Amino acid sequence: MFVGRKKELEALDSFYNSNKKLLCLKGQVGMGKTTLLREFAKDKKHIFHIAYPTTDVGQLVLFARAIGEIYEMPRFANTANLEALSDEYEMIPDLQGLLDMVEEQAGGEKLLLIIDEYYNFAKADATYDKILHEYVTDKWADKDIKLIMCGDSYLAMDKLVLGKKAIWKDVDKDIIELKGMGFYDSCEFFPDRDGEEQAFLYGLTGGIPQHLSKVEGDLENVARELFLKPVHQAGLMPEATMSIDLRELSYYNRILMTLAQGNERVNQISALVNKPKDVVVPYMNTLMSIGVVEKNNAITEKNNRKKTRYDIVNTNFLFWYRYIAPNIDWYYDGRIRQMWSELIEPEVADFMKTVFVRMCKEYIKREADEGRMPFTVDDIGNWWENDEDKGTSAGFDLVALGQCKDKPCTVFGRCYYVDDPIEMATLKDLIEMTKHVSAKGDVFYIVFAKNGFHENTLTVAGAIKNIMLISLEEVKGK
Repeated sequence: MFVGRKKELEALDSFYNSNKKLLCLKGQVGMGKTTLLREFAKDKKHIFHIAYPTTDVGQLVLFARAIGEIYEMPRFANTANLEALSDEYEMIPDLQGLLDMVEEQAGGEKLLLIIDEYYNFAKADATYDKILHEYVTDKWADKDIKLIMCGDSYLAMDKLVLGKKAIWKDVDKDIIELKGMGFYDSCEFFPDRDGEEQAFLYGLTGGIPQHLSKVEGDLENVARELFLKPVHQAGLMPEATMSIDLRELSYYNRILMTLAQGNERVNQISALVNKPKDVVVPYMNTLMSIGVVEKNNAITEKNNRKKTRYDIVNTNFLFWYRYIAPNIDWYYDGRIRQMWSELIEPEVADFMKTVFVRMCKEYIKREADEGRMPFTVDDIGNWWENDEDKGTSAGFDLVALGQCKDKPCTVFGRCYYVDDPIEMATLKDLIEMTKHVSAKGDVFYIVFAKNGFHENTLTVAGAIKNIMLISLEEVKGK
């Protein structure tokens, strides 16, 4: 059963119904790119070619089989008769011949040509990229044949399709980057869990479909299945995902471990990895280019370079670099239960604070988009101020800018993933902190809490229309 990805399917439909000839879909391993494209194409006329890393002739064989209706390509259980094998391969048309057959199969109708792992197709022969470009932009200019390119490697897709030197750079195209599913889509994989379990499973899997499909049993069992297996049984590890684009991982791993421990500023990272800032920044730029790290600025001061910090994009990666990578010796030794009981379980609430903030951000955007908030959301991020002497930051978990009754408004939010109900003093602290920010228009205050609020907090908030108190169960919704 196909789950989620409603916005991505809508984007693909928009491309299908447009005059554009090309769409580029990229995303890390395990994000469900192939599954998404198969779901999208299932009721449309299409050719689906998954490009395997092979030679020019090998690629043509697979492409011919994908076209399907041409002829039945030979399949060999062994290659003992090399002469017969050579004779069969001589039957294969060149790429131009196969693309002519694609056009014949279209028969004047709309047809999708999907090439998954496109960089393998382009690398099979130096001319393939150029030949395909000529067909799409010239020979098929008046045909309704649409090309979708897909790939795991950010750097390869950028170089071949999106970069300044790419042959496709001037072709009018759509670009979709497939990231981890949001909280609500992820919960469709485990709808019967309670809110706290859903939150943890969302954080642990990072919304990665390949991980979501493995959710079974209690929380420790899921963690063991995803991360705490013996190394030779481990599946989709962050290092394996990054190695598609990065050859030398040592400093990238060290930087990510530093980030995962809450050191988000370049000067902090520089000190901890023992590299000057002008060396660290290019590393960070590379991690951003492959979708592993993102750069954030305070939402009301986006040009203030002193208020720049970095975050790991996916909480699945965050979990690995926070708990597993720094303790890889235990992992290699198979001390799995000890890792869970001594390293992960005691600190899981701190990890879950980051997850909860992302859930709350998604909640605010969803509720505002569906008209259930007294404001709209045009932009959402956070805000903080730095104490340079102490090396600390204080601020908000969420700040949204939007409109209320056609006038600007600002929404300040904090998220508490703690066991105790939230006291009135916490609400006062939030309101006090807003005095440090230049807010636009009307102001709203939102406090999210895992385990709800004390009675006095509810009483005060109930008397003030611009204060909202929202529990984890309310974020979970139905």
